[in-house]
Parts: sequence; structure tokens; C-alpha cells
Amino acid sequence: MKEKVHLITAVFFALFVIIVGLAFVILPDRDFSPEENRSLALFPEFSWERLADGSFSSEINDYFADQFPARGLFVGVKGIAETLMQRGENNGVLLGEDGQLAVRRFRIYKSRIEHADDMDYYSPDAVRMNLDGIAAWVQSSGIETVTVLPPRSVDVCSSAFSYPREISDALYADVSSLDPAAGPVDLLPLMRERYEAGEYVYLRTDHHWNGRGAYLSYREIMKRFGMEDEILPEDTFVYEQVPDFYGTTWSKSGLRFVGPDTLEIPLFGDEEDRFETVCLSERTVKGEDGKPKKSLEPYKSFDGWMNRDYLSEKDKYGALLDGTHNIQTVFSKTEERERLLVVKDSFANLLVPFLARHFDLVILNLSGGVTDASRFAEEFGTTRALIVYNWENLITGTYPGNLR
Repeated sequence: MKEKVHLITAVFFALFVIIVGLAFVILPDRDFSPEENRSLALFPEFSWERLADGSFSSEINDYFADQFPARGLFVGVKGIAETLMQRGENNGVLLGEDGQLAVRRFRIYKSRIEHADDMDYYSPDAVRMNLDGIAAWVQSSGIETVTVLPPRSVDVCSSAFSYPREISDALYADVSSLDPAAGPVDLLPLMRERYEAGEYVYLRTDHHWNGRGAYLSYREIMKRFGMEDEILPEDTFVYEQVPDFYGTTWSKSGLRFVGPDTLEIPLFGDEEDRFETVCLSERTVKGEDGKPKKSLEPYKSFDGWMNRDYLSEKDKYGALLDGTHNIQTVFSKTEERERLLVVKDSFANLLVPFLARHFDLVILNLSGGVTDASRFAEEFGTTRALIVYNWENLITGTYPGNLR
């Protein structure tokens, strides 16, 4: 009897290996996963040098992991298994009350030659380098600047998980120690309080804040600019409800049984008539003196600040500012206004509906490596600046440390 069991097991295992092997050969490689909202690894280029230094082996492992047949099914099964074992997380993503998700493990930047994969701590020295870069730019720019450093979902929504707050609170202490001249808006206590009161300030399936959280941040920004009397009441806006929203945290988690979220987009009603968004690219041209110089050229423009085509896709957050562009302007069509330089990551995209009511916006994608903020401030004549860069990016990257 045991021999039959062993034989059947061997046969099924052999069939599985053969079927998977044939699937790898027959099925075309995919270059993008809409479920995970990321590019997938393709078959790497082979060379003896790359084999010797280990880069080919590393990339071929990524290729097989990303292109495994029925990968989405197996990822979902793993997520269910982890949940049944009551581990409370999968793929470094915590599962909390009411389906709240939050990434707790990141690829931590430690130095220019060292990173640490899948860690829930952070490097104080690396964070300090970024904070010092922000402070140095604020002091040297001569522009009135407000700094907003949005906390992570795991920091704001910690009450939804059986997860200690010590790391979040230590990071908060470091962020709060930023030089007073560039001192950030104090968001963690405010967002935690509102989240624990049941307000929908951070998305359940994504790392961004929702419309309500963005509005609370907008209020604090206006106060810091000394424009408290100009703050628009929240009921001035209508939050468009965008259902069936599955964010990047959901994609990473593999917890496919977690239901969809609702993205809230604040609207005034006249966006397309009042504003125009222009996307700009930078290239080098020959100046009048014959020397090379940098020139900005528009490559896309649209009315308002939203591309509704994204709302029918998985990446619905991309509707804000038409996804990722490194240099953009959102100007009024009807009047010249004070110009605000926004040096940002994607958290700022949901602030645009509020800020555009007061300023013409010159927007630089710091996460995309646009660090020459002083040049754009001078070129566009901006009189104030806003830096928006969330804690996850502070601990995983270096761009704020390179601001100039």
C-alpha cells in the first residue's frame, strides 16, 4: 500500500513539474502585472561575466518568481494559508481590523553601498541625511516653505493591528527633530486621533491617505502659511466616491480575499473650466552663446488636474495628475496668481484639489529624482514652497538629501 502511495505521489509530482515546465515554454512572458501594479522581471541577458558575479543568477530567480504560471492563484492561496494560521500578515503586510492593510517591512536604505531587504526597522543616520537635506534647502532657498512628512499606514493605523508602536514613535521623534526653520507639520497625532475616532483618513488597501486625510493636511498647510482665514470649509467640496479601489498594499499583500476600497476625490465642480495641467520634459539645447543649456518643453496638457481614463483601470489613484510625471504645472486659465512650488511624492497628488484653489502650482516629482528645486523656483517665479515626502520614502531612499 505504501508503495502505491509513493508511486502515485511521484507520478503527480512528475506531472506537475512537466506541466509547469511546458507552461513556462508555451505561455508568453508578461511584462506587467495589473494585480500588483508593477513591472515583472523578464528573462535576463546572459554572459559569462554576469554569471560569475552572481547578477545573472539573481535575475533568473526573479524571472522565475514573476513568470511562474498561475502565479496570482498561488499568491492568493499562500495569503489564505497565512491567515488561517493566524499569523496576521503576509509578504510583510499586516492584516488588521475591518480589512485594514499596512506594509511593515521595507527595503531600508542604510548607506550608498548598503540596503537591507524586508526590514521593519530604519536607519536613523539615513533618515537624518534626508532631513538635513530638507533643512539645508529651506534655509538656503530664501522661500517661505512648509514641510509635510506624511506618516505610513502602519504608523497611523497601528490600533488596527497587534503591532507595537515603538518603531513608529521613534521615527516620529526623529522626524519631529527637523530643524525648526523647516519643521514639518505635526501629522501623526492628528491622523492617529482621527483614524481611531473612525474617520476615513487613510485608505485600507493602499499606503496613501484618502480625501479626508488630505483635507486635514491642507488645513495645517494653510495655517503654517499664515492663510488660516482662507481655508475653504470641507463641505465646499464634494467627494466623488470611486469604488472598487485596490491599492498597492493590497497588491503586495497577496490577501486576495480582502474587499475593495473606496477612493474619495474632492471636487469643486469647475475644475476643467478653471485649470489646465501641463506636463513638461527637460532636454539640453544649444543656447544663443553656443553653449548647452536645459530647456523645458510641454509634451502633454489637459483641462483640470485629473485624467478620468484611470478610473476604469486598477490604478485609479493615477487619475490624479495623470499618473507619474516629473515636472508639471497646474495653472488657472482665467487669472494670474501666486505660484507655489510643490516638491513631492505621490501623497501630494490628493492635495492638488485643495491647493489649486489658492495657488498656481509648479510640481516637481522628488521621488522621480527631480532635486534641482531652486532652479525651478527661480525659473517660474514661485514665492512659496511646499515639500511633501512620506516616511516610507524617507527610510528607503535618498532624494531629499540631494535637494539643491
